[in-house]
Amino acid sequence: MSRRRKTPPRGWQFWRRAFWTRPALLVLYGLLAGVLGLLALVDLPDGIRDAVAMRRAVECPAGTMRVEPEVDPPKGCLERIPVTLSGPWHSRGPGSDWHLMVERDAEYVFFAETDVPTSGSRRLTDNAEAEALLWEGTPVAIELPAGDRVETEAWGHRGWVQTLFLGMFAASGLPMLFEAARLKRGTADGWWSVRGEKVGLMVLSPLMAIACLLAIPSMLGLVPLMLGLRLHWVAVVAVLGLGLAVFAVIKGGAVRARPDVAG
Repeated sequence: MSRRRKTPPRGWQFWRRAFWTRPALLVLYGLLAGVLGLLALVDLPDGIRDAVAMRRAVECPAGTMRVEPEVDPPKGCLERIPVTLSGPWHSRGPGSDWHLMVERDAEYVFFAETDVPTSGSRRLTDNAEAEALLWEGTPVAIELPAGDRVETEAWGHRGWVQTLFLGMFAASGLPMLFEAARLKRGTADGWWSVRGEKVGLMVLSPLMAIACLLAIPSMLGLVPLMLGLRLHWVAVVAVLGLGLAVFAVIKGGAVRARPDVAG
């Protein structure tokens, strides 16, 4: 008695994994990743100008201090507001989310929230009194009564550097997914076929080389950035990651150039 062969999934069964790995959809995923990365990188000049202005700014006059978060924040200066810390909320590996509370009508109400790196979050305690420094409505630093200052992830150049790395990582999906779609299309019946072979670890083609040059430095650079290390350590790790990616690209090109591999 012959064994029954399992029929392949039909094209309209979108809940199956094969539906979402069609070559045409892989191209679409790559385009979406590229657009997201481009949108992030387009904002870099504004982020750099904002960081420079923030670091050079002075504190706002005392009369401009807000008592309600609904009021528009002052522009071009650092706003100092007495707050009570609440948190950490949504604690994660590289940092934590803290809520800044203000007293209104004999009770504490939510004023703002901010992400604090791991090194700074360990120096904060729940229900502690502090003063928050805000740049155009965004908390950028928390000053404790003992004079200790904890900088948030939005302070200075950290914001645009993080945007740079995230944009690079998102943009790396464009060449990587295009290469996956090309390989998938080579074994499928068409761009909308689900019969192609699975795409695993891909060779270092020109498209994958571009993806590596974008993804490796950005991924490695994000680690010390989210751990709250100083920016020069972030730069060192990112440069080392770029060197590793360049070495991999050169090594991969040399391997592809060998006659036995090309054949």
